Amino acid sequence: MIIDEEIDIDKIVAEYGLACHLEELDEVGLTVVDQDTLRLPDTWVDRLRDAILRVGEARADAKFELHKNPAKAFTGRPSEIGHMIFSHLIYEDPIFIDVLTHPVKKALMTHLLGVGHRVAVSDGWIKWQTPEAWPTEETTGFHADQSAVPAPWNWQLPHIANMNWTLTEYSREDGALAYVPGSHRAERLPELGEALPQAVPVSAPKGSLVLFNGGLWHGSYRKTTPGLRVTMIGQHCRPYMLPFQDFKGRIPENMIAASEDPDYLRSLLREDEVQLRAVAGSFDALAQGYRGRGYDGSVRTIYALIAATQTSGEDSHFSDASSRRPSHPPAT
Repeated sequence: MIIDEEIDIDKIVAEYGLACHLEELDEVGLTVVDQDTLRLPDTWVDRLRDAILRVGEARADAKFELHKNPAKAFTGRPSEIGHMIFSHLIYEDPIFIDVLTHPVKKALMTHLLGVGHRVAVSDGWIKWQTPEAWPTEETTGFHADQSAVPAPWNWQLPHIANMNWTLTEYSREDGALAYVPGSHRAERLPELGEALPQAVPVSAPKGSLVLFNGGLWHGSYRKTTPGLRVTMIGQHCRPYMLPFQDFKGRIPENMIAASEDPDYLRSLLREDEVQLRAVAGSFDALAQGYRGRGYDGSVRTIYALIAATQTSGEDSHFSDASSRRPSHPPAT
């Protein structure tokens, strides 16, 4: 894949005063940008928080109140560990698209991952007071987000970077992220038991953006206070990696065009990708078209016909493939 576009982040860095945050990403592996620097009003932060709570209530069939632990007795892992993660939020509310195009986030992600990076995860995390029966100090074990790529890594060229938007007050007692400063430079995963003794908590006021290198060792502390910790999570990856969640071809163009930064959003969603193109129409419609021209409409037949049209140099988009019949149908 060749990314020939350019993004000049120098203007954003100068306008928002981000030079110290770029240095911190390089040296420490993590940086916290407060709400004042982000220039976001309280109403924006509350809207993002409330959208996550609304999605959580609908999917979990439970009531989430900020200053209380959930009354519902969940089954399985949530009841044991005291948190739930809700994925694919980008489909749920336009605010989850606004998160992606904020200029500060764009500059920091571009610094870590270069031009053409993709959004890999759009998740909301609701965490409540850790049950007493939970046996350890951490509720998320220490790891590095780019563990799918074999070590050793190059800390200056991470494969993945992550962002956490803190939508409630964020401290160790509130179950904050735990991380080992500078551990991204080790260019490997931590050994069992190695990270916790070296870890420190992220302390961030509500409305902050926490962004970090995919090689950083991190987990999270147990939550000792009642009530909810609400965060928005957004892993991003370099363009040669497949995102964990695929949004390509699923966000309407009018929503992309109406965003703060349409070109950047198209890139994040892989809409600028030429190797893997989404096609119009459906397989059922394609099968019906081929049946109308005398073929049996089976999956095997249709794929053979598509291959034949591609070999002959014809465009095989589903929208009009059924109107072009190969001169010599392949054997089935």
